[in-house]
Amino acid sequence: MELVFAVRVSQDFEGCSILRKYYGQLQYLQSRFPMGEGGDAAVPFTWSDVFSGKLITSADIRFEQASVLYNLAALHSILGSTDNRMSEEGMKVSCTHFQCAAGAFSYLRDHFGSLPTPDTSFDMLNLYINLMLGQAQECLLEKSMQDNRKPSLVARISMQVVAFYTQGLRILDTPDATQIIGSKLHKEWKRLLQIKINYFTCISYLFMGNQANEQQKFGEKVTYYKGSLDKLTEAVKLAKGQSDTISEALQFTMDVVGGKFGGAKKDNDFVYHETVPPIESMPELKGASLVKALPFQPIDTSVTGPDIFERLVPMEAHEYSSMYSEEKAKLLRQVVAEVELKDEQLQQYLESVDLTQLLETPESSRLPQSLLERCAAMSVRQDAMKTLSASMQVLSSVRLDVEGGLMEVEQLVEDEKVKEKDFQLGQWKSCERRRSTEEKEEEYDYYYASRREQRNSNTAAAEDGSHHN
Repeated sequence: MELVFAVRVSQDFEGCSILRKYYGQLQYLQSRFPMGEGGDAAVPFTWSDVFSGKLITSADIRFEQASVLYNLAALHSILGSTDNRMSEEGMKVSCTHFQCAAGAFSYLRDHFGSLPTPDTSFDMLNLYINLMLGQAQECLLEKSMQDNRKPSLVARISMQVVAFYTQGLRILDTPDATQIIGSKLHKEWKRLLQIKINYFTCISYLFMGNQANEQQKFGEKVTYYKGSLDKLTEAVKLAKGQSDTISEALQFTMDVVGGKFGGAKKDNDFVYHETVPPIESMPELKGASLVKALPFQPIDTSVTGPDIFERLVPMEAHEYSSMYSEEKAKLLRQVVAEVELKDEQLQQYLESVDLTQLLETPESSRLPQSLLERCAAMSVRQDAMKTLSASMQVLSSVRLDVEGGLMEVEQLVEDEKVKEKDFQLGQWKSCERRRSTEEKEEEYDYYYASRREQRNSNTAAAEDGSHHN
């Protein structure tokens, strides 16, 4: 019965679960039946435009899916805005709801294209996404302020809230958006966005002033506090006629900002005397986005449950299945008939050439009887594989030992070769040294012998000369 009342769900987690389950079953249904626009199984679906209240009917299951997804995103946004954000857990839950809403709107924008309802146009979906992300960022801003984060970080988080709402305001000011939501609602939304933009700019400047105070830049502190007070004053002007909750929040912030600005200005005027630069000359403060659109999972069996149409198959599918079976059987009969015909022709040919004896297995090609007996003996042994495995392991171990021994022997042989080569080289060098010594001695002997012969010849010549005289 949950799916029957899927469009009238309670505003709680159970309602989100029912809408997700209904969407998933629609997805299963779409994959089994031609329920798209112009399809044979298309049925009309009727929804009302959220702004005009006009009933819109479309015989397209995608219209039903888009409407359910839109309501899922809207329910997440309602739950995010109604949760108690005074506690840390409440802030996390609210932030998650807003991000889920942004994810559902993003999926609707990216996967459904043009839809017959104006409230799901491309610009309107972008507006919703920015509003959801802005509120999710607000939750994290509150959390960072409670956790006493660095003033510069808090200022950047607050400035990102301003960026989301500024983008939303830009879309809201387009003629199409004004026409879709109506002039009255457009004026209310625009004023609320302007209040939020001024208020969160005020918060950003306030924390930048706190940072300037920590850095002892007293002139900049006065600048930021003055800018914060100006933005807050503008927000207060726009908030006339708003709820008491908004007025009280603005008044509380006014007391804080006004007190800080008065004290900073007085200290700078009487003590520090630093130049107070205009707010326009200060560096641009960029936002820090800490949120994103959480992806929407259209088919999540943990949420959608089993496919309730699993056993339902369209009649057309039955007909196609029967045709397929008949064609397959026909093809099989044809192939079998051709195979039998070819087998018969082959048998007739073999008989005509008398190859019967050649086809018989000769005795010589059979396995030896001893091998067959061994195989039979192995087959009856239950531990044959275990024994074989153990033997193979032993053989592997022996192989490793043998390889190790061979490597040692090869190393010894190589060492002996090196030693033999060194020994032969030493012997050769020794022989060369002895040969060189002997040759030198022979040269010396020859030299001295020559000198003796020369002296002897000179002496003999001298003696002959004296005899002649």
